[in-house]
Amino acid sequence: MKYVLGSIRRIIFESNTGPYKVGLFRVKETNDDELNEYINKVIGFTGNINEVNDEVDYKLYGKMVTHPKYGLQFSVDSYEIVPPSDIDSLILYLSSGMFKGIGVKTAKKIVEKYGSDTIEVIKNNYEDLALISGMNMDKARMIHNKIVDNEMNQDLILKLNSYGFSVKEAIDLSTIYGLDLLNIIEENIYELSDLVSFDKLDLIFLQNHDEMNSNRIKALIKHNINNICFETGDTIIEKEELFLRLKKCFNNSFMADTFISHLNELIDIGEVIEINDFVTLYDFYEAEKRILSDVTRISSIKNVIDKDKINEYILSYEKRNKIKFNEEQKAAIMGSIINNFYIITGGPGTGKTTIIKSIVEILLNVEKINKNDIALLAPTGRSAKRMSESVGITASTIHKFLKWNMETKTFQIDEYNKAHEKVIIVDEASMIDIFLFSSLLKGLRINIKLLLIGDANQLPSIAPGDVLNDLLNISTIKSKCLNTIYRVKDGSYITYLANDIKNKKEFESFDEKYSDFKFIESSDDNIKLYLSEICNKIKEKGISTDSFQVLAPMYKGVNGIDNLNIMLSDIFNPNEKFQVGEKFYKINDKVIQLVNDVENNVYNGDIGYIKDIFTVDKKLVIRIDYLGNIVEYKSGEFDRFTLAYAISIHKSQGSEYDNVVIILANSFRRMFYNKLIYTAVTRAKQSLIILGNISSFNKSVQTLYADNRNTYLKNV
Repeated sequence: MKYVLGSIRRIIFESNTGPYKVGLFRVKETNDDELNEYINKVIGFTGNINEVNDEVDYKLYGKMVTHPKYGLQFSVDSYEIVPPSDIDSLILYLSSGMFKGIGVKTAKKIVEKYGSDTIEVIKNNYEDLALISGMNMDKARMIHNKIVDNEMNQDLILKLNSYGFSVKEAIDLSTIYGLDLLNIIEENIYELSDLVSFDKLDLIFLQNHDEMNSNRIKALIKHNINNICFETGDTIIEKEELFLRLKKCFNNSFMADTFISHLNELIDIGEVIEINDFVTLYDFYEAEKRILSDVTRISSIKNVIDKDKINEYILSYEKRNKIKFNEEQKAAIMGSIINNFYIITGGPGTGKTTIIKSIVEILLNVEKINKNDIALLAPTGRSAKRMSESVGITASTIHKFLKWNMETKTFQIDEYNKAHEKVIIVDEASMIDIFLFSSLLKGLRINIKLLLIGDANQLPSIAPGDVLNDLLNISTIKSKCLNTIYRVKDGSYITYLANDIKNKKEFESFDEKYSDFKFIESSDDNIKLYLSEICNKIKEKGISTDSFQVLAPMYKGVNGIDNLNIMLSDIFNPNEKFQVGEKFYKINDKVIQLVNDVENNVYNGDIGYIKDIFTVDKKLVIRIDYLGNIVEYKSGEFDRFTLAYAISIHKSQGSEYDNVVIILANSFRRMFYNKLIYTAVTRAKQSLIILGNISSFNKSVQTLYADNRNTYLKNV
């Protein structure tokens, strides 16, 4: 039978009722002379293929046909998944987590030594592996046994694949559960939701079971609580809202008594927590409960402080730095020294950074705390870098401080392995969600001093919770709000604009001329034209893209981030384009990291520049420079970054830019609200331009969407 061997590059069409798909396939090999011309080229294909996995090769059996609309395509009669054979696939296979203690670095060493013969060497001469750095005889034997066992479990792998699991999922699941896996799938497949997406499990389940199955109802209750929380930022959900969501899952045929009985079952076993008329998942409840108990405990620890000595040092600090603190700033400094848990909040220009610096100096010089016992933390890499430059002590992201393990999705600093530091100062605290803050508290010593610094009017965290605002509203927690604005030059308006937005002012026009702000009235159709003119002027002035940032709320649409980035890349970077999947990149393109990667010291929100694009063994490699930290990306990793000439306002939080343009298209008006526009405006240091119309701007200022998160902390 004729076949083509290669990889599925993209799915163009997928049936909602079955496995039928139309897509693009890159041919590596074929047994048909007529198809040789397509080797190393992409062809179309049609046929029934269950779950598509871009990490493996496929052998498609069938024939070429001519479609009246789409032309030549390969019609698939049957297919099989090909075991890993090329170098990258072998590395991915060995470092997949199936072989305990074998990471990417060790896998690379093994494959570099044995190449395409790696699997045969492991099966027949595994003792040779012990000679490789990072290996020993026990590890070599373990890999050998796993490979042999995997071959013996091919029937299980194939059966799982026929259900709809990818090969990698099948291997991972069979490694963890062994032959018990089939019983789990039959009895309650939703127990696998930590490893496989709920939607896939639900689709597999419905192939052979009734939609009103009890296990499915309980799984849907938990799944929808989680989804609602991540959609809204809430941590507790009204029972009625949850019930209405469940009704939609069953086309409104779901009855209230069925909902209540299954919800009560979950409450009885502790998987769902009931709080008055609200419910939440145990993990959400446990995180917020820990925050409340730990913060209360830390706050209760009393310090013996010589206030006169602190006041003397504040006076000395003022003289040395030729500044004058106002009374609220002095109170914030004193409160931070006296209390073991303290919050300082304030908008731009109120002196938060200067206060952090003075607090650190007092702790070092008056309280005699060792420099190594103080940790400065922030949610993003850029905010940590800014904090470090301002204060003079190395700062890091919270993820790096807690030693995030990307493979296991856990922190190495936790309740069993606590950090040694005595003082923790966290900046940009409004960005911290309940899970990250709970994890931070777990890793801190009992007698810690913990200070939170932030702007309560900025956006709350993307993930559930409103930690900073909730803690500020607890009467027993000490805090200070800074209101007086200092950091303003003559003719400057950005800081006052932020303050007016915070106070929900109604704006009639922006006719007055400001040295640092301009509002350009524009229809949606003209936004790209105006933006293009602005960017060309920026380029003419020699302003670097590192100090210029476009902000928008949405990725899709004519004026969305994705579309703007294509235009802006062409304006700022005339270099040759390289196709990477469905996107195009150039050397010197400005990009943003999308995930936390502790191993490479690069974090979600970090901005970098592409320094090189090249191929190794016909595989594309991209090197990106993040402020001197060079990170290399290979096949399968290109979704970890994207163009960053324009970025979302959420991604910009924690960063500042000399020059900012905010896109306020009328089509985006439902996306904008007070805290979002406030956060966008406060990213600008030297100049700010808003492109849009005044009515959309006013609607944004008056919309208080983000102020209403329902949380356990708020309702305690």
